[in-house]
Parts: sequence; C-alpha cells; structure tokens
Amino acid sequence: MPPKAAEVAEPPSRWEKFRLFIIKNFLPLAFLIALTWALAWPVPGRYLAEITVLGNVKIMQVVPMAVVFLITGLQLDTAAMKRALALRNAPSIVYGFLAILLITPCLGFLFLEIPLRPYEFSIGLTVFCVAPTTLGVGVALTVACGGNDAVALLLTVGTNALAVVTMPPELRLLLHGVQDPNPITDLLIKLAITVLVPFIIGKCLREAFPAVLHFVKSNRVPLSLFSTSCLAFVVWQTLSSARDLLLEQSAGPVLAMMGLSVGMHLVYLLFNYLVVWWVQEGGERVFLLRPPLKEAVAVVIMASQKSAPVAVTVIAYLVKSTQQQGLLALPAVVGQLAQIFIGSGLAAW
Repeated sequence: MPPKAAEVAEPPSRWEKFRLFIIKNFLPLAFLIALTWALAWPVPGRYLAEITVLGNVKIMQVVPMAVVFLITGLQLDTAAMKRALALRNAPSIVYGFLAILLITPCLGFLFLEIPLRPYEFSIGLTVFCVAPTTLGVGVALTVACGGNDAVALLLTVGTNALAVVTMPPELRLLLHGVQDPNPITDLLIKLAITVLVPFIIGKCLREAFPAVLHFVKSNRVPLSLFSTSCLAFVVWQTLSSARDLLLEQSAGPVLAMMGLSVGMHLVYLLFNYLVVWWVQEGGERVFLLRPPLKEAVAVVIMASQKSAPVAVTVIAYLVKSTQQQGLLALPAVVGQLAQIFIGSGLAAW
C-alpha cells in the first residue's frame, strides 16, 4: 500500500479567527466599549457608581477590584516565580522594583507643574505615575517580545503587593497642597483590603485545595476574561459619572492629556532601556546593569508600564465626587491603552 499522505491541518474557520482575535485583544476592546457606552448612555453606570455602603464605600467598584486580585492570586504559579530568583537575575530584578515603585513615580512632580485644564488631568497623570506595573498585560507583552516571563511575573506580583505600602506616602508627598489625600494609614488599610487580602486569599485557596487548582488550570482563559471584564466594569462606572464634565471640555486640553499619557510611557521605555541595556558605540559599557537579553526585555517592559486599575482604585479612595473621579481616571485609561498598542507594535517589530 502507498504510504499515507501527511495530514494537512485545516485552516481555522472564520469563527475561530474571530474568537482568537477577541481573546487576544479583549482588554483594549473592553476598555473601548466601556468608554463608548459611558459617553453614549451614562445613566446605568452613574447609578451603580453612586451605590455606597458603610458611609462612603462604593461597593460596585470595590468588589470587582477585589475579584480581580482574587483571580490574580488564584492564577499565581509559585514555581514560575522561583525560576526568576536565579542569582544572575538579582541586579535586574532589584532595579525593576526600584524603577517601578520609586523612580518612575518622580515623573509626577513634572505633571503637577503642567497647567492642564481641568487640573484633574494633571493630578490623574500623577496618580498613574505612582501605580505599580500592570497585572497581566505586561507579562503577555514580555512573552510576545521574547522576554523572561518568570521575571515579569515576579515584578508584577511583588510591585503590586508592595505598592499597597509605597503609594500612600508617595501620594501624600506629591499631592501635598494640591489635593488633600486621605491619611496615609487610612489609604493603606483600604488598599490592603481591596488588593492584598483578596490576593492572599486566592493564593491560599490555590495551594490548599487541589480542586481549586484544577479548576483554575482548566479555566485560565475564562478567568482572565472575567477579570478583565471586572476592570472594564469599574472603568465604565467611573467614566459614566464624569460623562457630562468630559463633554464640556474643549478638544485642546483633552488631546494634550492624551499626548502626555502616551509620552509618559515612551519616556519610561527610553529611560529604562538606557539604564538596562545601553552601551556606547564601540562596545564600551556605560552602565553596569546589562543582564541577559530575555531578562533585559522583561525588566524594560515591566518597569515602563503602569496599572490603570490600581490607579482607578486609589482615585476612588482619594475623592468622593464620582464626576471628579472620572476626570482623574481618564489619563490612566488612556495610558493603559497606549501601553497595549505600543507594546503590541514592539512585539511585532
């Protein structure tokens, strides 16, 4: 009998291509839908944003953010983080933590000096500077660019946990005399309840119950999509509350804010590239920090990203007015989208 011809895999159907496209681009699509819906019909989001319990806790915003960090804890693979703790990675990892939590927030001093109108845009950019690195987007971009995903994951988990402690005093320093933030202890406790406690619960459930671990591994994509939907749900409420104020703004200040949000990410990328990888012409090293290429890619990408969801969460605790929250949150939303599109371009390049 003649040998069987090699089986040729059938090309994916249109539906399969569409499904994969939606999954790959779910976060920017969800944010764009949230923005469009908030501008077109703000009533439902505005109503949900006004629901409060215990005096001033906006339950419809706090619970979705807690769910996001619960899912992050459920999906955290400790073994992957341990791979990043090799001695050769120590200098780059230390720099990554310092850059994300201490160095990049200094750009907030500059944003406060820029006379944007409304001034909430300047304050929103400043809060965005202080936020830790992105939760899932940065790791995905690191993998797409050929970087070390274990290092990216370690920086994600570590900085988001430590940001609970670093953000309150940094915001107190930056916004002193500009915006009256909550007392440091109060903001720290609220962030710990919203971010740290759900994350620890998720991680403990993963380690303690094999059934939970099996469920998480079997439903990784649906859980990630649900987590992203929770983020978009919070963004939708915040922007819905500020819809009328947003539409009152002239095009110039809005475009300036958008340009600064994009420029912020480009400045971070250039700065971190110079510190981590730059070498003078002729091969002479200028900076001692030059890790292997994969680790360098991970550190540059992660240290150049900021988390809009964490920034929006902090903004919800800083001010009570839902309209003001929307104006403050818009730079973070624009910045998050810019990070995704620029990162996708770098991955393709």
